[in-house]
Amino acid sequence: MSLVAVVGASPRNFWTTCAIHNLRTLDPALEVVPVTPNHQTIAGLPTVPDVSALPETPRAAVIAIRREASVEAVRQLTAAGTRDIVLVTDGFGERDDTGRALQAELVDIVAGTGTRLWGPNCVGFADFAEKVCAVAEPAWLDAKPGPVSIVSQSGALLSAFLAAATEENLGVDFCASTGNGAVLGVPQALNLALRRDTTRVVCVYLEGVSEQQLPVFLDAFEYARQAGKQIIVLKSGVSERGARAVMSHTASISGTDSVFSELLREHGVLRADGADELVRLATLCLLGVKAGRPRAVSVLGGSGGAAALCSDLADRHGVNLTVFADSTVAKIRELAGPGSFIDNPLDVIGVKRREGDDSINGTVFKDPNTGLVLLPWSVQFPSETEHESVHTWNWGDLSRLSAENEMPLIINSMAPVPDTEFVRAYRQAHPHVAVLHNLRLTFSALGKLFPAQPAAATRTVAAEARVLSEADSRDLVAAAGLPVVRGVRAGRGEDIAALAADLRPPFAVKVIAPVSHKSRIGGVALGVAQAADLPACAKEIESNVVAAGLSPEDVEGFLVEEMVFGREVLVGLNTDPVLGRYVVVGLGGTATELANRALTRRLPLRPGDAEHLLAEVGVTGHDAAVSALAGLCEAFDGGSLGGYQTVEINPLIVTPTECWAADAVVTEF
Repeated sequence: MSLVAVVGASPRNFWTTCAIHNLRTLDPALEVVPVTPNHQTIAGLPTVPDVSALPETPRAAVIAIRREASVEAVRQLTAAGTRDIVLVTDGFGERDDTGRALQAELVDIVAGTGTRLWGPNCVGFADFAEKVCAVAEPAWLDAKPGPVSIVSQSGALLSAFLAAATEENLGVDFCASTGNGAVLGVPQALNLALRRDTTRVVCVYLEGVSEQQLPVFLDAFEYARQAGKQIIVLKSGVSERGARAVMSHTASISGTDSVFSELLREHGVLRADGADELVRLATLCLLGVKAGRPRAVSVLGGSGGAAALCSDLADRHGVNLTVFADSTVAKIRELAGPGSFIDNPLDVIGVKRREGDDSINGTVFKDPNTGLVLLPWSVQFPSETEHESVHTWNWGDLSRLSAENEMPLIINSMAPVPDTEFVRAYRQAHPHVAVLHNLRLTFSALGKLFPAQPAAATRTVAAEARVLSEADSRDLVAAAGLPVVRGVRAGRGEDIAALAADLRPPFAVKVIAPVSHKSRIGGVALGVAQAADLPACAKEIESNVVAAGLSPEDVEGFLVEEMVFGREVLVGLNTDPVLGRYVVVGLGGTATELANRALTRRLPLRPGDAEHLLAEVGVTGHDAAVSALAGLCEAFDGGSLGGYQTVEINPLIVTPTECWAADAVVTEF
């Protein structure tokens, strides 16, 4: 029988009281020994005065005493060979120089040993396969053993995630909070969870990624891909206010959020937008999709309202709905009554045959274009009563079709309805069927698993970088091989009309100065009709930018360009200090800040990435644009532009056969 020590136990110590309760509740046969010199018994258990008085080496220990004493307790327990130590005590790396020194000492103590140190400043771990719940806060212990593990950087949220998983009817294998993560941070805990034979899905709550952690995360992502396991990440710190809260709590480094999303996408890691979506994604991942099946959802609407609402939700969350095969449509039309809507979502009335593989349900389950079937349930969940026997029979037939066709099935209530004894028994008897509440949440999760189109990424702007003038930026991108529109420079006092004599009007005139958003301060004039108008235009531009606060000494002169017309595309190349170099492609010109339509890719680009990025903004089958984008990315990722922090082309003008950079801004590190 295993032994677990609780060091610092006291009837007035919230953390140790919770730990003792959780340990004894999950496994009443577990030997729990409170360690304290102040009490003879705690919670009816005999105590020992210190760690050295323990009757045997504990399997695990929970420590909640002052920080200096806790370091010595960790030393003794590690020397004895304790497998897991939960250090609840705070005041280490997150507090002061003394705390940071003590945390470094903890790392030295466990280095090279078999001891796993959780924390400090964490609430612990639970291994449901071994029935050890060393969590020092209230924990929902009704969770059944199962294939989902949970890793949380926040201790306060761990029990919430555990309760959410139980409510979702998910079986839990392992969970842990990492706190300061002195030895076992989030990526290390993720790796431990992934390597458990009993874990298939790992849900992760993350507040930040440091440069040192990134390689460990990437190793975990690659292992999960090879092992066929799914990682789902919920990351806070997306907003500026959220990022400040994260920094104040853990001093972690948050990378650029859109690039982080791209990193996850690149490695097949799903990203949840909330705790509820985190567990819903886990549920849907466990249903699986048969290899070779399209990632498309077929909805058995059952009524006009259900079909319409599901259609709206699918559109809102970007869910890829099945386009039924012609043979499927023909069969459904043959079986459906007049007035039926033969499309996806289905709305059929007057069904001529409800039973067997040749029924409408059977036809949809056999459709070659379907990857998952969803039944929105628009009435109360059924119970074992005679008047509801048609519903209970229908659920039984659906589970049969799901199993025989190896097709995932979701039955989802369309409104909050209570579970019944029939539903609870059905879930146990048919684990390959997900019976769920909250249809909106299901469609939100399906949008991540069955996306109709890539999610948009937001454009980011570098801060505290030196901005080159557009004229210098233009020369750099031209030297990198990107075509630029014809133009000339004119210094202050030079004859701008004479210099532009060989250009074809109309003209664009721009101030040459180290500013990135020239148009906002009146530094751009478009559609200048003739060269004779250029001197007056330049004078007006200079007056505008000086009035806006730009020093006259910063005005080097003016750039005169021929105006080129076509589709306007934004190409932004940027450098994240943790996640590396990336490119954002979106709508350009005035649409950039209005449409929020863009895609992000980390560099280097992979085959097909350039085409995919351009297709998002409506540019397809354009060899010149693909070549220009690919070449620019290559130049930025180690080529002639590799020494710069950002390069932005806005817009890149795409004509039917060519493309031209009409505006360029480069920033230095």
